[in-house]
Amino acid sequence: MCIDEIRQINRAQPFKPFTVRATNGDALHGPHPDFLLIPPVGGTVIIVDQKGCMSLVDAAHITKL
Repeated sequence: MCIDEIRQINRAQPFKPFTVRATNGDALHGPHPDFLLIPPVGGTVIIVDQKGCMSLVDAAHITKL
């Protein structure tokens, strides 16, 4: 998935909770836009779970959001 597509989904109004599906089968949930961090450069996104644990995922490995 393209990083710009991910940004658009994360900034959508009204916001809809998301599940990031990765190529390895992981499903990472984000109930609020603050749970998905997108650095200004690069192609990696950071997904934070409700316990505060972070997962780094390359945008190329995100199959669905």
